[in-house]
Amino acid sequence: MAHRTTNAPASQELSSHWSTHVADPNAPTALERRARELAAAWNEPVKDRTAFIAQRVRGRRALDIGCVAHDEERMKSPAWLHQHVANAASECLGVDVLESGVDAMVDAGYAAVVADLSKAPDALVGEGLFQVIVAGELIEHVGHLDMLFDAADRYLTADGELIITTPNPYAPARVRAGRRGEIWENVDHIMYAFPSGIAELASRHGLLLAEARTTDRDLAVRTRPLTWLKRTLRRCTYHRRGFATTVGVVRPITMDRRDRLDRLIDHVMERLSSRHRFTGETAIYVVRRRTLP
Repeated sequence: MAHRTTNAPASQELSSHWSTHVADPNAPTALERRARELAAAWNEPVKDRTAFIAQRVRGRRALDIGCVAHDEERMKSPAWLHQHVANAASECLGVDVLESGVDAMVDAGYAAVVADLSKAPDALVGEGLFQVIVAGELIEHVGHLDMLFDAADRYLTADGELIITTPNPYAPARVRAGRRGEIWENVDHIMYAFPSGIAELASRHGLLLAEARTTDRDLAVRTRPLTWLKRTLRRCTYHRRGFATTVGVVRPITMDRRDRLDRLIDHVMERLSSRHRFTGETAIYVVRRRTLP
């Protein structure tokens, strides 16, 4: 599915921070503005975050912040994100605070440097600008939340984008665990990044939350019966004998009636997709500059 690149929230109405229009962050006007901003950013779920990121960096110059895995042994796994970013990008630089991990990456032939952008935000000034900055499963670990948005402001090209992936706080299993007081995730996590919070952090840095989505491998499974029904309706259009069922024979339907049923099925599938739009395991946020060239 092609990604949406709407400029709706970058309109004159939403081009500035809410505080320039209202003093109270709980004011209905402030909440309405944020709701419109998020509504413009919602996108359909994707099956896999790694494939999504690889597609976005393909042929572009990329910076991967936090490129070293928690356990350096994971860098030998096919699931290691950085290798997919480096393979897809036209040029890729990794940056991390873990010196031993960066040394291992350099020995393996990757371009990577040691730097703590929260303490030295200008550390990469000599590296130029990047079309994509990737922060995969990082924001939930860092104490300096401004770091990623400072980096985006400093190092993104005018039409570049910051891609953040992080555990989705609204994933049903995570919500249930929180209600029960169960601890089952990485104890190094210090926060969950929710859509409005990312929109606020972006806005404070003159940036825009352009896309918000989750990974959802099961969406196709949930809509499969409706897809089958739609194909069946098309097959039985104008068929002379209809088709057999356990309760008899379904007679041919007219083209007009089939089209009406098609639209109804499309509506139900859209509603089903919308209901599960932000319940996947991983949240994906795409941040851009507010003014495109």
